[in-house]
Amino acid sequence: MTKKDKKPKISTIVTKEGDTVKVFEDLDTFETFIKNETEDEEFDHVNCHLKYYPPFVLHESHEDPEKIKETVNSHNRKFVRHLHQHVEKHLLKDIRERLQLPQLKFNDKSKEETPDHIVWRYNQRANFHERDFDIHVTVECHHDSALVDVDYLTVPVPAVAAA
Repeated sequence: MTKKDKKPKISTIVTKEGDTVKVFEDLDTFETFIKNETEDEEFDHVNCHLKYYPPFVLHESHEDPEKIKETVNSHNRKFVRHLHQHVEKHLLKDIRERLQLPQLKFNDKSKEETPDHIVWRYNQRANFHERDFDIHVTVECHHDSALVDVDYLTVPVPAVAAA
């Protein structure tokens, strides 16, 4: 019986521009982080990156990433359809719940498809504790892997000075 891998599931990197980005390796840690940031009043300055295998992919491979078929990628229609459903019905819903913003609908959405990848972009302006901020969620799948990249960014909206 082998021991589970005990490496950290979160790391922090600093970009060339000096921005701090939290990088996550699993969905649960990512969602917990978002919930904690909301409780800590840091919800409007968050920059996260999540790289993970979607739950439906792990389920099909019996929770073993080594058993994921090579054909599970952005060229596989079934994978793309299931990923889109996962994003719309689970990931965005979980973000909405973690932020405690039931009115969050992500109506501003787009899809970009190239031979190398598919990208879905979801944007929404929100208000929480009397503070306006923009939420940007970008989900990307690639032609060579079942790994999915999610970028989650919140940016405060500058308050307009009263005349």
